[in-house]
Amino acid sequence: MQYSEVAMMLVRQPVVCVFAMITAMLVLSLLWALPHINDERLYDVPPYLRVSSSIKSNSSVCQPNTNIAFIKTHKTGSSTVMQIFQRFGYLRNFSFLLPKGSINQLYPFGIRDRMYLPAPIEGRPFDILTHHTVYDRAGITQLLSANVTFVTIVREPLERLKSAFNFYKLATRYKIPGPDPLLRFLENPGKFEHHITRNAETEQVLLPQTCNNIALELGFPLKSLSSVKEKDIREFVEKISREFDLVMVLEYFDESLVLLRRLLCWDMRDILNFKYNSFQYGKLGNTSFSEKLIQNYRQHSAIDYALYEHFNRTLWSKINKAGSDFREELAHFRWLQTTMKTECIRKFDNFSAVYIGKTAWNAEFYIDSTFCTWMKIFHVCYLTLLQDRNLRHRDKSLRIQQYRQPSGSCGLYCKPYCILCTEIKKQCTHHEYVTHLYQEGLLVPDQSSSAKLTNPVPHHGGKPEPIS
Repeated sequence: MQYSEVAMMLVRQPVVCVFAMITAMLVLSLLWALPHINDERLYDVPPYLRVSSSIKSNSSVCQPNTNIAFIKTHKTGSSTVMQIFQRFGYLRNFSFLLPKGSINQLYPFGIRDRMYLPAPIEGRPFDILTHHTVYDRAGITQLLSANVTFVTIVREPLERLKSAFNFYKLATRYKIPGPDPLLRFLENPGKFEHHITRNAETEQVLLPQTCNNIALELGFPLKSLSSVKEKDIREFVEKISREFDLVMVLEYFDESLVLLRRLLCWDMRDILNFKYNSFQYGKLGNTSFSEKLIQNYRQHSAIDYALYEHFNRTLWSKINKAGSDFREELAHFRWLQTTMKTECIRKFDNFSAVYIGKTAWNAEFYIDSTFCTWMKIFHVCYLTLLQDRNLRHRDKSLRIQQYRQPSGSCGLYCKPYCILCTEIKKQCTHHEYVTHLYQEGLLVPDQSSSAKLTNPVPHHGGKPEPIS
């Protein structure tokens, strides 16, 4: 072996040793870090959901739409959609057209002056309508704007009937005995529910719960219901199709939400949701119906069937025109929904934030305990907090310096923290209410027991300094 080769070997050995030492140190560092990874978990988007670089987010070419009227129909999955709009507007401090009292106060007589709370800023239009009312385009645009985006949702009529029959206890109301009251009802629906009924105590007109209920909530005249012609149905469906920007379909809820996100130019995190007011009905939920019973109900609720079939077709027409990336976006939404639900059903004492990376459809964000609180607040709690915010903003006597110490007598459940304090206690958890107070700026994260040391303490004989 030549001298030069020996020299090269001698040089290489220390280099190899150094490389081996560095590798060992890296492995040891990684092993040490493993127990600490949960401090902030990272959720990378699965490879099959990664978007081609040629696909660009529509958020780069549009601005989020915040002027929305959601016509909430009964027993169609609309409570879940309402909670999406409530959360979106609440977190951005948008103004809502709100009932003064109960959640159904604007229904079925529409929006009347004495029924809704005035706008927080006098003379300024509302941003969002999302609570039960009957569609009245002229009245709604007068209170929101002429450019408001109209959205609603429909459901297959017989499936909606199953839900309504249970929820409203219609077997009891119609006095139908026996083990299969719905089957008996379908033998002759018109026998049990008349087009116009009145509340026995108040004499108020009640909309039917099983006969063209969706059509009536979308503005079909109640007085015309007893003599509907095919021409009337066709013209009404065409009218709704012209005047609504999107009609969602419960049976294709995820697809509808992706179309909604695109229409409104929202971030995908804004349409994440938990399903609300959903119930299992045991035997009735699995009931099958003969063709004769189905045809009986098609005749009884012909306008709702026409609406459902038309908007089912138009939904798929929109999807087919939505572009090649619609399926990828839908898959990503479903993955994100699963991820959010998996994290948000954890107990908060065993919760570490999850980082969600940026995609063409969402900015980067964290799923943390506060995010999950907003996701899980029930729509009636949101309504109460929004009503309370409206009242506080309009009450000049409550324009005080924020961050004051809670009252010794009533704590956080009194002015200036709330006006509807009793209702908030009833509808929201204490955790949700405190999170709301932080959101409103009435509490701040850096408040602490140390902050109480602001005055001289006699037995210390000096003036306290701030903690440092």
